[in-house]
This record gives sequence, C-alpha cells and structure tokens, in this order.
Amino acid sequence: MSGTDALHDYDVETDPPAIEPVEHRIRLDFMAGGPIRRDQLLEKYNSWNGGPENRDPWKQSGKAKPVGLKYAEETCRRTFNEEERYYEFFEDDRALSKAPAFLAHRLRQCQSATDPDEALHSERKRRANWYRKLIPWLNLYQVLKESSYGTLFRSSAGPQPNAEALTRQNTLVGMVVLGDDDQTPSKYARSHSLPAKYVIREADLSCSESSAAAPPSEFGIELPAPLLVGKYTTGGRYPFIPWSDGLVCSCPYKHDQLWRVLCKHELLAAVVASDRNSIFLPVTKGLDVPHRARRFVSPDTSNRHGKWHTI
Repeated sequence: MSGTDALHDYDVETDPPAIEPVEHRIRLDFMAGGPIRRDQLLEKYNSWNGGPENRDPWKQSGKAKPVGLKYAEETCRRTFNEEERYYEFFEDDRALSKAPAFLAHRLRQCQSATDPDEALHSERKRRANWYRKLIPWLNLYQVLKESSYGTLFRSSAGPQPNAEALTRQNTLVGMVVLGDDDQTPSKYARSHSLPAKYVIREADLSCSESSAAAPPSEFGIELPAPLLVGKYTTGGRYPFIPWSDGLVCSCPYKHDQLWRVLCKHELLAAVVASDRNSIFLPVTKGLDVPHRARRFVSPDTSNRHGKWHTI
C-alpha cells in the first residue's frame, strides 16, 4: 500500500473482483439517500421468506421506505437492463471487454460450455435472480432491520442518526495491523514511535474469530499494513480491506454468502461518507492511513452513477 490513490491490481481469471459495479452503485445510492430514520427499519421481516412475488414489507408495515433503498432498487433494475446487450454478443470478445469483469468472466465460460446457448440462458437467469430477489429482498431488506443496522446505534443517537451521532457510538480507527510473525504490538509501536493502542495483531481483530470472515492477509494485504478499522457498539472490530477499486468490510455477513453486496457496517460507512460528500471515509480516531485504505467507492463509478438520483 502507498500514500497515493493508486488502483489495486488483481487478476479476474484467478480472483474475480469482490466488488462488482452494482456494489459501488448501491453504496452511492445510500450516500445520496442520507441518514436513515429509526422508524424506517423493519422489525419482524423474515428475508428468507420474501421475494418479488410478495407484498413490499414497508407497505405492509406502514413504514416509510428509506430513500437510499428506493435508489438501490432502481439501480438493480437499471443495471440488469444495461447488461442485456452483453448476452446478445456473448461470443464477441470485443463487446465483453466493456462488460463488468465478473460477468465477462462468466460469459466467456459460456462460450466454452458443451451447450453455449443453455449455459447463456442459465447465466442470464442466475443474474436476473440476483438483481430481482437476492440483492433487494434477501440482502438489503435484511440489513435494514432493527436487528441489523439498528444494533449500531443506541437511543441516544436520536430518531434519525446522522454521521455525527453514528461516529460518536462507532469509530473508524486508523491502525497498523500486524501479522502473527511480526513484533508484539507494544514493541512495534515503540520502534515506530506510535501509540500502542493503535497497533493490533490481525489475530485480535473480530474477523479472525469466524471462518466465514475475511482477515486482511487472505485478501493479499501484506502485513504490517495501515488500515481503517471499524469499532462498533456491538463490540466488533472489523477492518475495511482495500480490494478491487474500493473497500470491503471484513465481517462474515457478506463473505458467508458471496451474492450479498452490502453489510450493516458498509451501510453505516455510506451514511458517514454522505455527510462528508466524499468517496473517502474519514479517520475519526487513531493514525492517519493512506487514501487507498479509505477509498470507499470507485472514482469511476462515482463519476458515472452519482448524477442520476431523481426519485
């Protein structure tokens, strides 16, 4: 990692990007939507029993749907429609060069399938299910519950917790994360003239407590590394990991089910970034960390997508 805002290299053939364009777009949607009121969060909704064929849970509960969620649902519809052209020309590598990296990878696999047309039909069906059901109904609706996002702020945060209220109860801490073979945090801090409380072993982060979570070293981050670590009211300490051209929260929620595009910590980060009108997350406590460790949204997606919100 460096102090400049350089792109992070990856090979889509071996490491399909963890952040698809729609994930960046949805982050921008919630940034545009602003703070979410406590009374907008669902209470008893069971995401596993929901789907497009069911009644909207916000209408059913009589609650107002968060504006950012309205934007995100429209983004899912728009993105699926935008991708239709790639299915029509799935054998044209020049056309696929403009497709999202993961989709292009999947469509190239269709080319070499025993029955390319059947493989293409299956991929389109899988992608439609992702945009129409999995992302909104099983992911976003689940995050927007009192038992999920609602656990990140106490009653003292007020009825509509803004960035200031959220970061009084949750902190984005600049820290140096050490590997198992590095010096102890206290020795490393002394040798680099750093406050010891901002140096931590990877094994002591919450992402090391679950096999479904993602420690930074598993994403190819060379330790020691300066990272932004979220410390939450729930007791969790999860670093944001630089990956693709944004950040990925290391909590188990998304890594346990790879079709998920947003966790409650990333939703909180979107509200905080919105307050600053920036694609970079702030350091609210601790050490200064490189821009690359704070870049929450792809600059390219921000330039392309951040202009259309009109709902």
